[in-house]
Amino acid sequence: MINKILAYFPDSVTHEIFPDKPSADYLWFKEEDEGGLWIGIPKEHVSESQLDLLKSLFHHLNENDSRELSGPAHIWKQFLFHEGSSPYATNKEVRFIQFQLNAKENVSDEMDEAFQGFFPDHTILWVTNSYGIIVEEKKEVSEDEEELEAISATFESDFFIKINFYIGKFQEVTPQIRAFFHKEKQLFEQSLKLSTREKILTFEKAFPTILASSLPEHLKVIMKSTILKAFEEDNELMATIKVFLESNSNASLAAKKLYVHRNTLQYRMDKFMEKSGVNLKDFDTAVMVYLACLFAEFP
Repeated sequence: MINKILAYFPDSVTHEIFPDKPSADYLWFKEEDEGGLWIGIPKEHVSESQLDLLKSLFHHLNENDSRELSGPAHIWKQFLFHEGSSPYATNKEVRFIQFQLNAKENVSDEMDEAFQGFFPDHTILWVTNSYGIIVEEKKEVSEDEEELEAISATFESDFFIKINFYIGKFQEVTPQIRAFFHKEKQLFEQSLKLSTREKILTFEKAFPTILASSLPEHLKVIMKSTILKAFEEDNELMATIKVFLESNSNASLAAKKLYVHRNTLQYRMDKFMEKSGVNLKDFDTAVMVYLACLFAEFP
């Protein structure tokens, strides 16, 4: 693969370790394999579509947008991105909570202080001015989705900036955790491209969306002519069915989330089953319909 990239972009350069002073004229990528090469490709030679493809094949690091780090944050950055030594003398379990800010301007000191206040016991690693990582050691009590939802809401109300989180899985800190982290980073990036509606993402939440986006063409055709046809010109019906399935097929809970009477919910469900010819009480059918709902939401 690396030879094909170098042949396609002959002005590219390679390094075994990331350069101390990387050129701002290059886009930097790294092979996913442990000990892989860093590849620098001239920006002017890469189109937007090519950049998206390269990001799907390699780890991409934009150093031009990076922030100065020190202490544990610097050590973690060296470990995750530059083949640095382990931050711990003995193996510990950590997980990476990634965050992405929807902000064009640089992060203010007030925002930085807010992050430190929300996560005083964790290492916060700013990779760029809009993307970072919270390194959380495994303890009896961990950050949960509700807390991150509240933090996301606070940032939106206080700083008028939307923020998305991805909660990773706990893993032992070994050299192999680098590759695991970059897979999670790739999953987070892919999920945000498909939808930013979910403020808090996990593997379990991201998986159905990724799956729905990569369905074979013949399955999409069948889905469009059956399930999605039942939703034609009726977005309310699709939203109702989606919320019902996300509520574990609990009609009372779904009606509460939708602010409708349970009888209204039942009427909409019966209408959908009549139009589509499927039974939502069947598990396999429910999975298929949910994927169809996700697919219909893509841009």
